[in-house]
Amino acid sequence: MKQPKVLSIAGFDPSAGAGILADIKVFQHFNVYGFGVMTALTIQNESEIRGIRWSTHKEIKEQIDVIFSLHTISAVKIGIVKDSETLKWLVKLLRGYSKDLKIVWDPILKSSSGFNFWKDFDQKQVLRTMALIDLITPNKEEYSKLWGANFPYTKFNDHTAILQKSVSENEASVIDHLWWHQHIHQLKSRKFTGFDKHGTGCILSSGITAGLALGFNMKQAYDKSKELLNQYMLSSESLLGIA
Repeated sequence: MKQPKVLSIAGFDPSAGAGILADIKVFQHFNVYGFGVMTALTIQNESEIRGIRWSTHKEIKEQIDVIFSLHTISAVKIGIVKDSETLKWLVKLLRGYSKDLKIVWDPILKSSSGFNFWKDFDQKQVLRTMALIDLITPNKEEYSKLWGANFPYTKFNDHTAILQKSVSENEASVIDHLWWHQHIHQLKSRKFTGFDKHGTGCILSSGITAGLALGFNMKQAYDKSKELLNQYMLSSESLLGIA
């Protein structure tokens, strides 16, 4: 089978625990070829972010153009972007290349260490942009910030799937919700305590992106990526895991 090609459009994290470098490692695990486009350079390690330098629209577009000029990309994962206006611009740019491209957005609004990427945004603009995205993967806090804690899935468009992570949990398990094909899939998994990791959202979303490029449906791609994430959580006692 021909190896699918996928693209991470995200930040460059020097610790390699999140962003482009983490995504590429996940892509390799799933045997898809990964390309990277940098939206930002984060000045950080796995424990703290000291600053960020955003790429301009021109710089992002030039990186994307040169990749798409030579390669057919099956799926794209979008990580940190500067604001909702950049997200809208980026998704429209990608759809200009292909209407069949699978687009996954991991809405990283704040880092696990507390650094805010999005302080203000246009909620209506995000809702309009969603129609061009195949899957969005917010955690419970991100979902609440984007749409409100009680915003019903039924008010989203018919096309976009929503993976809301850690909707509920107890000492032993965590439940994610996958809103897909107008149905809520409750996805229960074991809760790992004492093994906090940097970049878990990146690992899960990039794994799903790889799965979609390989032809799996949304639920199958989630299951395979979640299996990798569980291995990642147990791979070391530090904040940096092994994908």
